[in-house]
Amino acid sequence: MYLTVEEIMKLKIFEQARILTGIEHLTKEEFNWVSIIEGPVEGFVKEKELVLTKGIEYAEDPELLINFVKEVYDSGAAALGIAVGRYILEVPSEVTEFANENNFILIELPLEIRFTDIQKQVMSLINEKQNDISARAERIQKRLINLVIQGKNLKDLIKYIEAELGWQLVFIDSESRLGDLTEVDSKLLNLWESVTGNSDFEVTEYAHHLKMIKYQNYNILKKDVSMDTGQIGESGFILRLNKNEELTPGIFQIIESLSAATALWISREDAILKTELRLRNDFIWNLAKTPDIVIDNQIKSRAKLFGYKLNVPYICLVGYPENFDDLAKNRYDSDLFGFKNSVYYIEEEVQHAAAFLKKAVVFTYSNNELIIFLEDDGDIGNVNIFLDLVEKKLNTLMPGAIISWGIGKDADGILQFHESYKKATSALEIGRKQSGPGERTHYKETELNRLLMILEKNEEIKEIVKKVLMPLILYDSQKEMNLIETYIVYDKHNKNVSQSARSLNLHRQSLLYRLSKIEALTGLSLDNSNDALLLNLSIKLYTHSF
Repeated sequence: MYLTVEEIMKLKIFEQARILTGIEHLTKEEFNWVSIIEGPVEGFVKEKELVLTKGIEYAEDPELLINFVKEVYDSGAAALGIAVGRYILEVPSEVTEFANENNFILIELPLEIRFTDIQKQVMSLINEKQNDISARAERIQKRLINLVIQGKNLKDLIKYIEAELGWQLVFIDSESRLGDLTEVDSKLLNLWESVTGNSDFEVTEYAHHLKMIKYQNYNILKKDVSMDTGQIGESGFILRLNKNEELTPGIFQIIESLSAATALWISREDAILKTELRLRNDFIWNLAKTPDIVIDNQIKSRAKLFGYKLNVPYICLVGYPENFDDLAKNRYDSDLFGFKNSVYYIEEEVQHAAAFLKKAVVFTYSNNELIIFLEDDGDIGNVNIFLDLVEKKLNTLMPGAIISWGIGKDADGILQFHESYKKATSALEIGRKQSGPGERTHYKETELNRLLMILEKNEEIKEIVKKVLMPLILYDSQKEMNLIETYIVYDKHNKNVSQSARSLNLHRQSLLYRLSKIEALTGLSLDNSNDALLLNLSIKLYTHSF
């Protein structure tokens, strides 16, 4: 905010001064400097200056004086004061006519007023007003910080600024922390988006993430809220100021104060959110990891506080993000969007997917595991729909993300969190080992694998497997004939020679030769059911273990 010409004309030093033209613009015309000039303008006069002259160069030539006044006006000066009585005895009518035609403020000054006194008093008033603006900005800053400390909502901060300054503010936020925008807010946001997309409007960029567009009778600004890199989401403000309200240092200070207070508010809200998330994670993690847990009143109370239902059956889903951190490093050159910093978004999508299916859901995470308990209605199809929804949203957030899933089953009824979690974890481990990343493995599909896991721990069985397969392994390493892979394909095709040969891209006789070689090396007959079972089981244990 600058001084208006009307304000300085109230100073005692201007008591004998006379307004010749532009009196109706005294309250509108603002200036921020006083300059004295006695020669050609030539770029020495800047916009919004109060210019003083004695007309020394133009005393003998009224035409030169008129040209001088025109140059001062064209330079954007706020007003021109001309001292009369020595060099210029009277302001020519041609000068006043020009000033009247252009609504330019012209002031007649008595010769005895010293220009240096005018400069001193006016600049003192400018400094005084600037101090008032700074004091006001500091007061507003303190009030904003106090509102945050008192636990007030961001809406309270916005209302305070709107009432204090007469601005319209819209808080925009990727996390929708304030909910849906009002109709008035939406109109301002849409206006900003429409004018920034219109080449007819020039966007002026200032420091500290501030942009401005002049639109009709307003200045419309967008101010980003600067946050720490670890903060959730992106935020900022759209502000509408009167067009006459200049972007002075005081205005910038207030906008920065609002931004700082908002960043503090967001940090507080996110800290609360993360604390709540941690407490909920710990609660569910204890349920999942504790065998034979006793569901007492304290646990029931905490479940109720978090909004969890304990009286329904759940099926546990354990997910392992295979490449979140690698994707983040490759795409963003940091792990900012890696697994740990994506948990908030993952939980949000889990909640949305469960709401779509109208199912209760409980979510937590530990290390690099996602642990989800989804209300179980016995339909495994709903589990796949749920995971489809979650993965679709996550791939929007991070294209190319891969998650492996283990799916348990609470076959024993309600409150069997630990048993269901164990089954899901086992299914995940087996699925990643047997099928690779990105697969969904159901616990009920892992019976054979679990049997193999038990058998492979027996030392006597290990010796039998070694005795049966070592001749094949040594022969394969020497001749590169892949006899073990040949038998796996042969067994897969139910010992059909023609189908197996086609699958292996071999001639029928070549396949028969390989099968004969397997019998010779192992001493087993493939036509003998017991020998075939021993060879088959030995190969499954070998491939499962290695």
